[in-house]
Amino acid sequence: MSETVAKAWKKRVVTLGVFLLAAGLMYLLFQNLSKFDYRSILETVKSYSAGAIGLAIFFTAVSYVLMGGYDWLGQAYIGKRQNWKRTLLVAFYSYVLSLNVGLSIVSSSAVRYKMYQGWGYKAKDIAKLIVFASVSFWLGLIVLAGAALCASNVSFDGTYPISDALVKPMGALMVLSGVAYVIACRFSTNGIKFKGRTLSLPSWKSGVGQISITVADTVAAATALYFLIPDDNLSFFAFTSIFCIAFFGGLVSSTPGGIGVFETVFLLFLPTTADSNELMAALLVYRAIYFLLPLLVACSLFAALEGKAVAGRAGPGVKKAQGWLSVIAPRVLSAFIFVGGLMLLFAGSLPPNSMHMSWLEEILPLALIELSHFAVSLIGLALLFLAYGIKRKIDSSYYLTLLVLCIGAPLSLLRGDGFGAFAVLAVMATVLAPCRRYFYRKSSLLELNMESGSILAVLLAVASSIYLGFFVYHHGAYETQSWWQFEFDAEKPRFLRTSFAIALLSLLFALYKLVHTARPDAGESFWKKREAVERVLANSPVASANLALMGDKRFFFNDDETAFIMFSISGKTWVSMGDPVGEARAFKDLINAFQETAARFGGQPVFYQASKDHLFNYVDVGLRPVKVGEIARVRIADFSLEGSKRQSMRSRLKRASKKGCTFEILSQKDALLEMETLRQISDEWLVSKKAKEKGFSLGYFDESYLANFRIAVVRVEGAIVAFTNIWEARKPQELSIDLMRYANAAPPSIMEFLFVELLLWAKQEAFTFFDLRVAPLSGITVGNTAPLAHKVLDLVFNHGENFYGFRGLRAYKDRFNPEWEPIYVATPSSWRMPFVTADLTRVVSSPPSKRPAALAQYSEN
Repeated sequence: MSETVAKAWKKRVVTLGVFLLAAGLMYLLFQNLSKFDYRSILETVKSYSAGAIGLAIFFTAVSYVLMGGYDWLGQAYIGKRQNWKRTLLVAFYSYVLSLNVGLSIVSSSAVRYKMYQGWGYKAKDIAKLIVFASVSFWLGLIVLAGAALCASNVSFDGTYPISDALVKPMGALMVLSGVAYVIACRFSTNGIKFKGRTLSLPSWKSGVGQISITVADTVAAATALYFLIPDDNLSFFAFTSIFCIAFFGGLVSSTPGGIGVFETVFLLFLPTTADSNELMAALLVYRAIYFLLPLLVACSLFAALEGKAVAGRAGPGVKKAQGWLSVIAPRVLSAFIFVGGLMLLFAGSLPPNSMHMSWLEEILPLALIELSHFAVSLIGLALLFLAYGIKRKIDSSYYLTLLVLCIGAPLSLLRGDGFGAFAVLAVMATVLAPCRRYFYRKSSLLELNMESGSILAVLLAVASSIYLGFFVYHHGAYETQSWWQFEFDAEKPRFLRTSFAIALLSLLFALYKLVHTARPDAGESFWKKREAVERVLANSPVASANLALMGDKRFFFNDDETAFIMFSISGKTWVSMGDPVGEARAFKDLINAFQETAARFGGQPVFYQASKDHLFNYVDVGLRPVKVGEIARVRIADFSLEGSKRQSMRSRLKRASKKGCTFEILSQKDALLEMETLRQISDEWLVSKKAKEKGFSLGYFDESYLANFRIAVVRVEGAIVAFTNIWEARKPQELSIDLMRYANAAPPSIMEFLFVELLLWAKQEAFTFFDLRVAPLSGITVGNTAPLAHKVLDLVFNHGENFYGFRGLRAYKDRFNPEWEPIYVATPSSWRMPFVTADLTRVVSSPPSKRPAALAQYSEN
């Protein structure tokens, strides 16, 4: 299995794991619904004093400031210091993104890499710093959790499969891991070898600093929550141990902000006298302060910087920062928009503000309130999907998001939420508006490929909002209300109707994004790369590579433009026409790059009509070659009309000559003068055969395409009655034919006359091989050990004459005594094989695409 395929499967497994984890947690919480009361939670949230909120905000700020210590120590480790402002900035943005988006290592690493790169750091040094910061955080978290377990009497009460007798020994082992690390730093001289690489350890003082900074940071983060829990007798050590476990679980789960995992651990294991409603209220307030408030600050900083730039007051510092801001801002803004959409969905699942609703009842009809309730929830769903477009820097996502926010803000005032939803939408619009320059990519949202992980996040958000609604309305006065009730105070029916519609729309759109694959803007069109294509073709040994001149394919070049792959895309399948073309030593890297590019867009490569010469390259990237036919190649030096075997052929040629048939090679210039005649013959042939033009693997009649070649024609009494265009390869002197057409008035055996005369002419011109092209399904071997695909293809070859003359075509080409060479289709061996086959069939049988006017004009010139 290739590295790319392995990564793809790993990504699928991680996505599935996150989904199963989230589903399990939802089920676990659902089982404990009886412990919670929505009104009690709401009252507890409202009861928090300004002092408690102020202390939580203060320790949150301390925690984020201390996060700068990871980068400060990392800079010392690699020997390249930055000023304290930059150090705090990179740490703040890194952890805001990782804590709110999920996949903490990936997201924070991307931020660090871009910012440090903009400050002149080398990639190797940035990688060292990222590893250093990651080790610091995880090691310090383990040590702190172990110390807290040792210092407290926390009990899991059998809820988790850990015996209470093992708690303190486990804590001691966790602390010892930190001690062992510091000792290794003190005495290690050669570093640590991992996967063939050597990682040098810092000094023992830096090792102590790594652990200390994480302990201080985590204690500050834990203290922010500690002051929100209404339990004066709660042991801080016991609380800290559970906090570390919950924080660890949230980060490992890769869910945004560890949502669900973090709360579940606290609700199950925290030894507190506070009831479940008070604890849930504390966790909700903490999430708003520690996770969402810094995200709002980060987005506001972006807006302020962009506002200065728009007003023309940007200083040199802002201009220098624009490079890394262009990478970080879309990611942070995307998280901000997603959270805003989630908040709107949650608001739609909760009962409205009673005072505001009473005011609305007096001035608005019920129908308008019902419509606004549904519309604002729909806006929340739209923001979840638009957040992905914001992340991808799509310009239409920017404009559409602003439009949705501007429409939704006043509409939210009609829903009954008071000014909460209005404030959320207004703040998001204010933050997003100045950031226009970050969104420069031209693409349609419907055509945008959406990652399965992002689709899963949307579905989980919708499911969470519905889950919240059932939690709120599962008891009390709402029990007797039914979904078809339309009244001002019918909150549960309104929630049920809206939730059903939102769930249905989200599922339909998610299925559409999963099934529908946009045509990626990968590779270059022929008219943009014509000169490079012709330069490569001039040195190609394969005559059929001239298919590149048709103009209906895209081209994927290597960096030096000495080789290319010509391909088309159908669904998720990237179909290459034949082997790569050009310098053979570049093929392996080119095939690898092509596969990796396809994988980034969620696609898989297929090489159609691949030769035996490069099968090893396809196998190396995890493709499976399946034989689909043979190519007939005539060795021209051995061709002759002499001998008894050629007697019937000579007889047919004599009869054609007696009817006045003459053979001629038209130069490219002369062919242009006869193009109208050739067009008439081609149209007549298509009508008589009841056929339509096809593209991709076959040429079609197009003046600008045929103008690239010499044309072999047969005349009768001076009039052209048959023709074919000649593909030529000067190394090693190979030629082939493509378009073969004849008029209704042409005598019998006209094409055989044309082929023989062309072979004799090629012999005079010192060509080596004549490629008679493909005999489909020819030469498929079968037996007990043959693959099932071979058995099916052999069955079609032997019994499919009513649909296509497989055997007849093979017999006809055998007249010229060719050398038969196998051809293959190199395909991915996976569950998508039926879809790949369907995509391949669509590409090969598709009609020719229209050539751009600019291309036709270029050809004429």
